[in-house]
Amino acid sequence: MTADFLANDFAAIARAMRRETPPPQAAVLHFWDLSNFLTSEHENVEVAVAEAYAFVVSDTGIPVRITTPSGTMLMDTAALAEAVIRYGEGMPT
Repeated sequence: MTADFLANDFAAIARAMRRETPPPQAAVLHFWDLSNFLTSEHENVEVAVAEAYAFVVSDTGIPVRITTPSGTMLMDTAALAEAVIRYGEGMPT
């Protein structure tokens, strides 16, 4: 155990946790817009889900998936649909 933990120094523990937290990962939203398959890049997954929700509500696009800029899948269609529903209910994505 660290000395900070033993001393109940919660501020030091919080600082250490923030240092270990990786920065938010960029996310790419893939969606259908009328007849075109498009993408939009965002600073993180939460912002991409917010845009997907806007597409669904305005009926201007169909969100398909969210990936990293390198193509690694972050959310498939089912996970993205669930995240959009949760976003609409005001719950964390």
